[in-house]
Amino acid sequence: MLMSILKWLFLALLAAISLMVVGCSTVGLPHVSYRPVETSASPDLLAAIDGYSEVTTAEQWTTERAPYWLNVLKNNIYGTIPEPITAETLSRDVIATDLFEGAASLIEVQLKLTIHDRDYVQDVHFVVPNTKGPHPVILGAGSCPNDVTLPFAGIEPRPDIAFPGYCGMNGGWQKSLAHFVFGRYIETPPLEEIIAAGFAFGAYYPGMIVPDSREAGLAALSEINSDLTDEPPAAAIGIWAWVTNRIVDHIENDPALDAQRIITFGHSRTAKSALLAGAIDARIAGVISHQSGTGGAALQKNDIGESIEQITGSYPHWFTPAYASYAEKQASLPVDQHALIALMAPRALLLGNSARDQWADPQGSFAAARAASPVYKLLGAPGFDAVNLKDFQPDAPLAFQFREGTHGITPEDWGPFLEWLTAQFGEK
Repeated sequence: MLMSILKWLFLALLAAISLMVVGCSTVGLPHVSYRPVETSASPDLLAAIDGYSEVTTAEQWTTERAPYWLNVLKNNIYGTIPEPITAETLSRDVIATDLFEGAASLIEVQLKLTIHDRDYVQDVHFVVPNTKGPHPVILGAGSCPNDVTLPFAGIEPRPDIAFPGYCGMNGGWQKSLAHFVFGRYIETPPLEEIIAAGFAFGAYYPGMIVPDSREAGLAALSEINSDLTDEPPAAAIGIWAWVTNRIVDHIENDPALDAQRIITFGHSRTAKSALLAGAIDARIAGVISHQSGTGGAALQKNDIGESIEQITGSYPHWFTPAYASYAEKQASLPVDQHALIALMAPRALLLGNSARDQWADPQGSFAAARAASPVYKLLGAPGFDAVNLKDFQPDAPLAFQFREGTHGITPEDWGPFLEWLTAQFGEK
């Protein structure tokens, strides 16, 4: 009994240390109520602004207002997004055909991506059902390289790329610790369940282009930004979103995958880039943005959760430098995150959150979804009519999921995720 208590205390201490290192700490944060807080998002996305008249038609939104808000978001938060130069597929190799007792195959794809006159290589590994396709595909941006994310032989480590230090915690007690802190599926999703539901899963580490590391990330961005003149500097979140869009280029020509049913998925930092990728690329049919927080789906002008000062101080490579200038004066931002959600309309979007994650501000994400609802309605989709944060509606294109617990990915997340995915994209 004593040994069990000591082991628990040791794990709890290591968990607290790990949380501080990773920068996603929720220790000590209060329980977030499932009852919505009345928060007014500003500015009004459809009102007259900067010489543009009030938006009253879908055409006005598509041709005028949506490009306007995207430009404001890029100038003030995400930076320049590279030109959409189509990715070139360098190789496509079937590594295995017998995953999960023959239920799925593993396909390795290498893409050549071009930013200005520089070429980069991006790996993607697709786990695809062995049933008749093409299959809807979930593109999962990992915060670690694919040899960490996918537990399969044949995926070789890439020693030439930088990645966060916690990615090395991939064995023994370290892996148990990561699961204890962040949930069973923090690294690897429930692939067998995803395959059984009829979906393919594409794993990729966008840090192959801009590493998720302060030093290495800023160095990579310095090279990219050296070719810019009057545009706002590019930043990691925007580059990672662009990488996602380039993988979509490949999916459009892959016979195993359904280009009409592409869904991006991300958690925390990659939830921000997954949502941005969907906002800027209409080929993406849906997004699951889980605990995206500040710079993701959560409002920034409500002074709840992670502040602009905190996030830009800890991760200066994530956002364009102009964003940091709004520290402690977020009310002066000319935009808020309901605009990013609205750029997904009328396509499907699921916002995931949890009750012990005030750092990611679930209430702010819920309020942002409400503020984006008029745009969904304007474009002919159902609006966001969840009555509270627990009102999960899998049939709704704009949906909200809320569970107990902290910052991470758990079975209590993937259950609703798959229910929503099947309702939105499963075989009818």
